Amino acid sequence: MSTDDTTTNTEAVTGTVDIVLAGARGHGRWHLENIRRLQDKGIVRLAGICELTPLTGEEIPDGLGTPEQSADFGALLDSTGARIAVICTPIPTHTDLALAAAERGVHVLLEKPPAPSYAEFRRMADGVAAAGIACQIGFQSLGSHAVPAIRRLIEEGTIGEVTGIGGAGAWARAESYYRRAPWAGKRRMNGVDVIDGALTNPLAHAVATALALADASRAEDVTRIETELQRANDIESDDTSCVRVTTASGLRVTVAVTLCAEDPGDPYVVVHGDRGRITYWYKQDRVLLQRAGHGPEEYEYGLTDLLENLVGHLTDGDELLVAPEATGAFMKVVEAIRLAPDPAPLPASAWRLLPDEERRVVPGIDGLVAAAADSLALYSELGADWARPHEANEVST
Repeated sequence: MSTDDTTTNTEAVTGTVDIVLAGARGHGRWHLENIRRLQDKGIVRLAGICELTPLTGEEIPDGLGTPEQSADFGALLDSTGARIAVICTPIPTHTDLALAAAERGVHVLLEKPPAPSYAEFRRMADGVAAAGIACQIGFQSLGSHAVPAIRRLIEEGTIGEVTGIGGAGAWARAESYYRRAPWAGKRRMNGVDVIDGALTNPLAHAVATALALADASRAEDVTRIETELQRANDIESDDTSCVRVTTASGLRVTVAVTLCAEDPGDPYVVVHGDRGRITYWYKQDRVLLQRAGHGPEEYEYGLTDLLENLVGHLTDGDELLVAPEATGAFMKVVEAIRLAPDPAPLPASAWRLLPDEERRVVPGIDGLVAAAADSLALYSELGADWARPHEANEVST
């Protein structure tokens, strides 16, 4: 996981850094709290909030004062003189907002997924590079100190030769989750790509982290992508899906996910070696090392916040952790999913409704998700009778 080679404009950023947050509701509330944490440390100041409907005083956490509010992102950047924009808005808006910031010399923390298509990603990445600004992509799991620690274990041969990497995510989402926003669960809206599926949004960290541990973060590191996309819910996008990526070095990376788990658990990535395995629960920053001739060893690691890292990059020259180019391989997966046939609806016999929780469950899916991560096989190869044979996409870079 390395940074972009682009030189960024950091010389003028000193002292407390003013921030504008675009998208302060939904997941944006997490960013408000994080900005408050950093403001309490004297690192940043929330100068502005961009929302179509202004936040009420009750919606702004105590300690953040009365930041300027506007629905006009560019005008807000101009009036506040902010040095960083945190963009947590609907996926199709990411590129244009990032470029609007770049045109003004404003550095960016851009929520994942960075764009709904590879073309939009390239337009964003090339634009911010040309402007000379720093851009951090919000894959927070890549800020974990566990990632370089696992990479060191791999390089030292601790589990022997790596034979593949699996990822598993068995989560649950109520039907109301897909009503949280007009774009939720959509592949396209008003002719514009959205691609809000399980692999590309809620469990995108599993994909990006698996690729990072495979040392295959950049677009050119991917040669083949196979997808199986299904849905139990009445949506356009996938909620039960898997993807297998073949890297330029020949390694296979298989990630299987669902939002229809029977017994939801923490997602994880597992590195398979011919003399052991490393399991990484990325939401806990917890690592389990299992190898021949040794008892299991468990470790917990710290986490570098990505906004704090971006500020440190601008003020102190810290290495940027998740530059756009370090998400190029992930965006190739997004593109393969975008180009794949629309997710197949599961037959009514393959899922059931839990009335008390108002969510749909696919019986047996928890075991299939784990088996895919263990065996690097796709659902159809594991014998799921509802799985549509995979689509293979050759990827050119």
